[in-house]
Order: sequence, then C-alpha cells, then structure tokens
Amino acid sequence: MKKLILKTFVLFLVSSSSLYSNTHRFTIENDGFVSKDDSYYTGGVFYTWMGDSDNSYDFNFMNDLKTNNAISITHLVFTPQDKDKTTPIYDDTPYAGYAKLNFLLYKSTQNYFHEFAVNIGAVGPMAKAKQLQSGVHDLIGHDKPAGWENQLSNQVTAGISYNFAKKTDKIDIGKFKFDWTNNVKIDVGNFYSGVMISTTARIGSNFPNTFATTGSFMGADESSLVNYDGLKSFNWAVSLGLYANKIANYYIIDEARDQGYDIPKADYITGEQVSYDIFYKNIQYTFKITSTYLHNNKAFSSANKQWGGLTIVWKF
Repeated sequence: MKKLILKTFVLFLVSSSSLYSNTHRFTIENDGFVSKDDSYYTGGVFYTWMGDSDNSYDFNFMNDLKTNNAISITHLVFTPQDKDKTTPIYDDTPYAGYAKLNFLLYKSTQNYFHEFAVNIGAVGPMAKAKQLQSGVHDLIGHDKPAGWENQLSNQVTAGISYNFAKKTDKIDIGKFKFDWTNNVKIDVGNFYSGVMISTTARIGSNFPNTFATTGSFMGADESSLVNYDGLKSFNWAVSLGLYANKIANYYIIDEARDQGYDIPKADYITGEQVSYDIFYKNIQYTFKITSTYLHNNKAFSSANKQWGGLTIVWKF
C-alpha cells in the first residue's frame, strides 16, 4: 500500500511538473508554538503542489472556468497529555498517526472556485508517527513519548470531498485592501465525514488574488494556492476566520471509543483562526493560530485546543 501511494505520487508529480509551472506550499503545525498543552492533535506536516491553470485537460466540464490540478500530503500526530505512561490511558486521546495523499481538481474564476478531491491514507504504525515524533523530540532535546506501543492499529482510509468558496473583489479602505470569503466543504470517508462552513475577512496593504479560507478539517488548506500570482513588492495581510464543522464520523475518536476509551464523541467543532501573511515577489510567509471548541450532545468544553502554524509558499 505504501509503495503504491509513493509510486502514484512520484508519477503524478513528475508528469505534471514537466508540463506546467508549479506553486508549492509547505506548512508545519504544532501546539508548542502557542501552548504548553502537548496533547490531542499535537502537530502536523503538510505539503501541496499545484500546477498553473490549463484548460486543455480532459476534464472539460465547466469549460468556461479556469482549471488547476493539485496534490497534497498530510501527516498528523495525536497523543495523550501524559506521555510517560506505557499503558493505555483510557480517559484521554489515544496515540495515533495519520497520513493522507490527496488529489485535487479546481474549476475557478477570480471570485469563486469548485474543488473536487479524492484521498487515500492510513492510520496506525504504517503512518510512521512514532518515528517522526521521536525524531523531533530527539532534535529538540525532549524525552520520547513512552506509550506509542498502544497506538491505534493499522487502517487504510479513503474519502472524497467537494469544496466551494466565493469571495468579494478587493475593496479599497483608505490605504488598505479588504476582501471577504465564504465557503462550504463536504467530506465523505472512513477517516472523516462532515460538513464545514466558514467565513474569513482579510485586510492588508495588498495581497494576491487568492482565497482566504478557514477551518479545513486537519488538512493542508490546498485552496489557498488558487489564483496565486505573487506580488512585485513587499506587502502584508491579516485574516480572521470563523468556522463550524458538523461531524458524521471521525476515526480517531470513534475507533478509540470502540476500544473502550472513555472520551466524548465529537458531534461538531467550532473555532477561529488568525493568520498573518507577508508577501514578496513569488514568496509568501504565514503564521497562524487556530483555536477549537468541541461540542457533543452531553457536554461543551471551552477552547480545548490551540495550535500554531508556519507556512511558506513559493511559485516557480
């Protein structure tokens, strides 16, 4: 399975890169950027490649719209708060890793896009979360978590999704630019199924004609590369977004509960995200802080998780 995923990725990337220019996005997320609470979703690594628009694809539906294809890799790590115990902690999040390969097709204009995606992935030891987290802890001089032998077992995952976003034109507010984006995303799969809605306001000295969306459910936010055209001079922007996810199934929690973990079921999640972007020529740097609130039928917990993210985008 792992060899098939790797071969598929290499073939897709090589064939696409030979035909089109490329935009790349690399993100590292970690709760240690903003909090000392190293638990639940503790960190992730995301990479996205997007080819420049080309309307000669065989995907000739909506042929009055611009076409882009993209591919992304996601790797997530989940741990309980107490990392010294070697036995399962049944009242906390289980150890788990998740790796996903996502293939995406975009149809877009300057003001809206349709995103169609299919993904394959894996939860469990074959996701190599133990090795990744242990290596990071060695690098920064922290003790290795002791309970990875209790991680969720191997499970192959697959899913499809549809995402739609619409934004305003840039509005001049004095010396600043402003736009507003709303989007809705539907996911169906055995790792996660649900519906997400979000709204995001962005203001700055200037910014590319991209879409500032919020609340991708632990994903790479690939749509941020649509219409990425760079800027000739130094500019900045600040975004504030609100989001809500209605959850039908979420494997990390559902599988843990099936194995006897006494943790609440996630019925929906709400949250907010603040991002600060710096643009110069074909490069973008972003720092973001995400806060989440977990809701279920029996209880409500306050902002139970925060994490920060560092992103670099570059276009060749």
